[in-house]
Amino acid sequence: MITIRDVAERAGVSIATVSNVINQTKKVSPDTASKVRKALKELNYVPNFMAKSLKTNNYNSIGVIAEEVSSFNTPPIIDAICAYFDLHGYTVTLCNLRSYSHSEYDTALLHSSLNLLEASRARGIIYVGANSGNVSHIRHVIQSPVVFAYCTASPDDHTVTYDNFSAAKMAVQYLIRHGHKRISTITGSLDQEFVHQRIMGFRAAMVDARLSLPPSFITAGDWSYDLAYEQAGRLLSMPDRPTAIFAMNDPMACAVIAAARRLKINVPEELSVIGFDDRSCSAYSFPSITTLHIPLYDIGELAAQSLLSILSGEDVDLDQQLSCNLIERNSVGDAPVNKSK
Repeated sequence: MITIRDVAERAGVSIATVSNVINQTKKVSPDTASKVRKALKELNYVPNFMAKSLKTNNYNSIGVIAEEVSSFNTPPIIDAICAYFDLHGYTVTLCNLRSYSHSEYDTALLHSSLNLLEASRARGIIYVGANSGNVSHIRHVIQSPVVFAYCTASPDDHTVTYDNFSAAKMAVQYLIRHGHKRISTITGSLDQEFVHQRIMGFRAAMVDARLSLPPSFITAGDWSYDLAYEQAGRLLSMPDRPTAIFAMNDPMACAVIAAARRLKINVPEELSVIGFDDRSCSAYSFPSITTLHIPLYDIGELAAQSLLSILSGEDVDLDQQLSCNLIERNSVGDAPVNKSK
């Protein structure tokens, strides 16, 4: 491990001089400062912020609680959080609640994580959800300043997420611009609030275009490939089947394409498919899937910025929603003439 003494020896200066350059505590001549910075770069020196905190009693530590680090959304969010706080001289302690490993919410594990963060003198916490659901039920156990990322809490809490309503509406409007009128959706789990926001966006686009929407065209899924495959087969076997299907995540969109292939329905010539999330499977599917990109890195970065602003006593908007982007690939085409009515 490279120490401040190694840097001082390389630069030919005292340890105190190196410390003054790093911490900008005293004025150092430009030539000397240049030598120190060169040595820092050559040795790839990383300041020990924890040691500095112990010495100054100023703990620049931040806690991150992730519901599930293996969830597709979590790594980019955490990467952005760590990059931002590293740039600003903070250490980050990460706790994983492993929500996919527990049938019920593990309150004990949450308390254990909070105790760990308290011991590390974390000045604030970012709570990263595994989905866009509401986590207001756990707010009362978090006493530190907190920002919720990729999830929602109470109206009085700081949250950073994305606009589900507008994203779903954008997807359906894109299909409508391609001439589609018979548009179906395979939703996620209906017990999740943000799924209903997407359904409302779907309906709004259809209403704005004055298009009819048979109740059977809104089909409940559970985010899984298997159920989406089953539901897509049912939709595509209807006498007046849809010419386009909006699947509310990319694995379900892949299932729709597989079901269409089994029924010898060509995508996108006879059926258009659009997904949600912009996961890697959407890019490598055949055909590649047009989808909605969730700005995960931006969510993490904005959450970090917001927490640092809160700790500095600045006013921060409570509900911050970022926009999704449409990624055009090869799964959407113009509606077949004989099926668009």
